[in-house]
Amino acid sequence: MIRALIIDDERPAREVIANYLAEYCPDVEVVSHASSVREGYTAIKASSPDVVFLDVEMADGTGFDLLSMFDTVDFRVIFVTAYSEYAIRAFRFSAADYLLKPVSIDELIDAVEKVRRADNTGLNSEVISSLLKNLREGPARKSTLIIPNIKGFEVLKVPEIIMCQADGYCTNFHLTGQRKVVSSKNLKHFDGLLADQGFLRVHHSYLINLEHVTGYTKQGEILLSENLKASLGNSYKSEFIRRFTGK
Repeated sequence: MIRALIIDDERPAREVIANYLAEYCPDVEVVSHASSVREGYTAIKASSPDVVFLDVEMADGTGFDLLSMFDTVDFRVIFVTAYSEYAIRAFRFSAADYLLKPVSIDELIDAVEKVRRADNTGLNSEVISSLLKNLREGPARKSTLIIPNIKGFEVLKVPEIIMCQADGYCTNFHLTGQRKVVSSKNLKHFDGLLADQGFLRVHHSYLINLEHVTGYTKQGEILLSENLKASLGNSYKSEFIRRFTGK
């Protein structure tokens, strides 16, 4: 059984999650509820949950305030939020699990499935740090991107990403300093995240950081920092040229 704790300052919100879990996730046992940051801290200490469904904004503070009370977060966290779209993008950039209010049954089931599959139960402090930083930046460009991989994840600085290259169902990140990171997510996932962060899809296999473009050849090659190259697909050519010439 997966031991779950629900922390939300609105009773109906807690009841919705509890009822959905009882009906659609029978292997999840709700061991306790809490309605505030202070109560949540006490409940976590007393019940040692495997997963916490954590409201972001509560009367006496935020879910992040609660997490900061722990030296080590040794339980999974699924944030429950009514935040606007720009903030949801911050959650996605930081690879943090979240449910958007009103909670969808299908999304709840998917979130619980991630908990079942998790190799380790804790929410790493780097995820929390990245999430807080990206939330503070609002709709502006995000400074960090967490990359899930088969071992866990890596935290990347967005300006250091030169290009992303599709590799089957995975994505290769080429970074400054001739570093390379492989993600278990496909290129389409990162295209959606980085499209408004100064990145442009230029080929079905390439997503590039326009800040790292150093040239272009008539043979259809885009020259990038650190001697990297990306192919320019015919269907992407007009948008690429427009970005640099305005035509």
